[in-house]
Amino acid sequence: MTQNYIVFSDVDETIIKFKSMLKFMDFFLFESDYTVHEDAQPKKEEYLEIKRLVKDPNQKREVLNKRFYEMFEGIKQTDLQKSAKAWLERILEQGNLFVEGTVKEHKAHKENGAELVLVSGSFKDILAPIVEYTNADYLLCSDLEVVDGKYTGNLLQQVIGEGKWQVISQHIEGKDINLSECYAYGDHESDLCFMEKVGNPVVVGHSESMKKLAKDRKWKFIPA
Repeated sequence: MTQNYIVFSDVDETIIKFKSMLKFMDFFLFESDYTVHEDAQPKKEEYLEIKRLVKDPNQKREVLNKRFYEMFEGIKQTDLQKSAKAWLERILEQGNLFVEGTVKEHKAHKENGAELVLVSGSFKDILAPIVEYTNADYLLCSDLEVVDGKYTGNLLQQVIGEGKWQVISQHIEGKDINLSECYAYGDHESDLCFMEKVGNPVVVGHSESMKKLAKDRKWKFIPA
């Protein structure tokens, strides 16, 4: 193994034990200062409906993801960034945030000179505190439009499913990277688009189908 390798990692339920977008919005809409804002109530109602639909396997993740981000229209970016920091501080105080097996391996890779790249359908203003905490080198994620300091609700880039491999491809283009020496961590079938491209895929979490796949393909498995 040379030091010129990259570790690609999903975030939700791979590095952290929950879905960051939902967990953060639980806090932002119902516990932060924004909860008394005049626009909060309709956003709360829309959010609860999206949470209900997320449990429906017939719903398309890309559609729900787009609908989720439309809720951000009119929210000040600085207000959300402030809340994201307070949210993570609270969770860290409570403990039990990170998947320790994943974090331990990421730290070892960094010490070995690897580049750590996080790949997520969430977006920077929610994930920034987690990126800082994990000492990741890059974050490839969804991009939400901001105009005059407020979110418009428009997605400039969606990193869901195959979108993850697309942003990874752009990231490594022109670099002398041997994918057979790279690592990829993921918990869901939607992560296979990049896990299958590297020489060292690692399955994380509770998914029985992914656990079986890891066993069948002789991939490493880390329980969450």
